[in-house]
Amino acid sequence: MKKQMPYSLPEGYLSGLQQKLEDIPHRAKETSSWQKISPYLALAAVFAAAFVVGGTLLKNTAVQSPSGEEIAAYYIDSDLTLAQLEDAFYYSED
Repeated sequence: MKKQMPYSLPEGYLSGLQQKLEDIPHRAKETSSWQKISPYLALAAVFAAAFVVGGTLLKNTAVQSPSGEEIAAYYIDSDLTLAQLEDAFYYSED
């Protein structure tokens, strides 16, 4: 059995393709500087927005660490022995 190609090109496709390929350099010259720069500006705007939103989220959701006095009060109130308090302060200073 002879294999046949299941696909075929439409009539006149290659002649139209040649004209389209010849027009590509002309279309590139017709683009304005704004059309060339706008994708880069859009990308920069996306990154700027991501940094602003990310910074705002980090700033508003940050947990403040307790001060040394608050940590000391917690350890003292938790009925630890003197040796346990010394160990706790030693490890919390690192």
